[in-house]
Amino acid sequence: MPYPTPYECAKEFVAHTGRNIFITGKAGTGKTTFLHQFRAETTKQIAVVAPTGVAAVNAGGATIHSFFQLPFTPFTPTPAGRESLITRMRMNSSRRRVIRELEVLVIDEVSMVRADLLDAMDTVLRSVRHRGSEPFGGVQVVFIGDMYQLSPVVKADEWRILSDYYRGIYFFHSHVIQEHPPVYVEFDKIFRQSDNLFIDVLNQVRNDSLSPEGFNLLQSRYDPHFNPLPEENYITLTTHNFSADTINSAELEKINTTAHQFNAVVKGEFPENAFPVDRVLTLKEGAKVMFVKNDMEVPRRYFNGKIGTVTRIMEESVTVLCPGDTDEITVSPVIWENIRYTTHPETNMVEEEIIGTYKQVPLRLAWAITIHKSQGLTFDKAIIDAGKAFSPGQVYVALSRCRSLQSLVLKSPINRYSIEVNEQVVRFSSAKPGEDRVAEELQLAKEQFKMNLLMQLYNFDPLLQTARSWHFDTKENESSFSEGTVPFVSEICNQLTELEEVAGKFRMQLQHITGQTPINKTFFAERLRASSSYFTGKIETVLRTLRESAATTDNKANAQEYD
Repeated sequence: MPYPTPYECAKEFVAHTGRNIFITGKAGTGKTTFLHQFRAETTKQIAVVAPTGVAAVNAGGATIHSFFQLPFTPFTPTPAGRESLITRMRMNSSRRRVIRELEVLVIDEVSMVRADLLDAMDTVLRSVRHRGSEPFGGVQVVFIGDMYQLSPVVKADEWRILSDYYRGIYFFHSHVIQEHPPVYVEFDKIFRQSDNLFIDVLNQVRNDSLSPEGFNLLQSRYDPHFNPLPEENYITLTTHNFSADTINSAELEKINTTAHQFNAVVKGEFPENAFPVDRVLTLKEGAKVMFVKNDMEVPRRYFNGKIGTVTRIMEESVTVLCPGDTDEITVSPVIWENIRYTTHPETNMVEEEIIGTYKQVPLRLAWAITIHKSQGLTFDKAIIDAGKAFSPGQVYVALSRCRSLQSLVLKSPINRYSIEVNEQVVRFSSAKPGEDRVAEELQLAKEQFKMNLLMQLYNFDPLLQTARSWHFDTKENESSFSEGTVPFVSEICNQLTELEEVAGKFRMQLQHITGQTPINKTFFAERLRASSSYFTGKIETVLRTLRESAATTDNKANAQEYD
């Protein structure tokens, strides 16, 4: 029987298990497509986060720091560091509810996530969910990214602090990953390129194993004086923002047509570092532009990364003609959303709340962009100026944006230093398990997932912890609550304590039954039926006590917290 494909394996792991999973693959293997498909199809309570504002907007999620209310200072994975993080955390009740109801956390562009940041996330999840012994507080985490692409950023003074606790800066150096490694699944089918020779060279660059033949092949594309005609629609990929801005400004200045400015409309909360395009966008007829968003119309007229030339500018729209197209595309300002996750007050389902919007024409000048901004995009023709590459993965990201070797020109030569791969990444990737091992882990994880669902069903400790917190608050602020509130909450705590004591014994019984080989399915079913009847009655008693409560408060904050 053939093993499932990596794509099928990943779908099964995220849909039918609770195992943490690292989904990786070379550039152009469909990682982003997988994220969007999983998000659209899953029935689990899900949140998507990313390390940067732009990556978060592109993934339709939130930044890691905003979602977890984390400081930008280094996190030390010590008892004192964890206590400091939790005591200084200012997280409101609605965010806590989101985290407690969460089933799946997707971390996109994980190659840029620092080790200490992941340990900080783990600390918050364990604390808020009252599940201190479980990695990530029992949330299933899906890591998506290619470790051979853009890497985390750490300053020298930050590393002086962190180097006492970490062997490296990547997410897999975090303590939580070292102790609880995720399943490693690598997508291996490349959709962006079809030229096997070019794919082979890209793999050599990715793995820092560039052969003399591969090096010569790349050098054959080196032409520092290359000056394409405007209609050839090349885009230049640079290492620094300054270089891209300089090229774009100079090229725009050469066009002898009227300049038009489009001002973005920002509403609510939308941080400047997450702006997907310029707040003030200056365009001229004849300017080379790139679409920076996928078209929502059917059939789709444009996509993120499509390049064209401005042919007409109106007050509220821009018309663009793209190479190979006979029809022009007229585009008006579109809206990007800044998402915050909330829980529905009645169903406790995790929902997306739009807390801010950014409205602007989805175009940017496209004579040049940075390699960083090109991640995830595909270009038909590109001039690559990566001679000043300053971090591992930049050259690979730039080269892999192109469909073929013939579609790229090197403005600066590729040198050995600029394609250097971090040895820690190589060692981490070399530990990838075989497909037989992954398939075996999948079957075990499915069985464990079913058992965990049962255990969660009979686990009343989170409710008990919430009630105890409620009891503490009402005692501390007794004057703000009506008479009888404290005894009422105390009674709820007593009922839940009794319920959890019995449930704990039943969970142990379930573990004993399922630990036998073979499982006595008849006895197992009988125990589930009996327990269902018993616990339903006990839960009804708790609910009846809650419904009969006459507790009130004259404090608006307390009312909002406990209603």
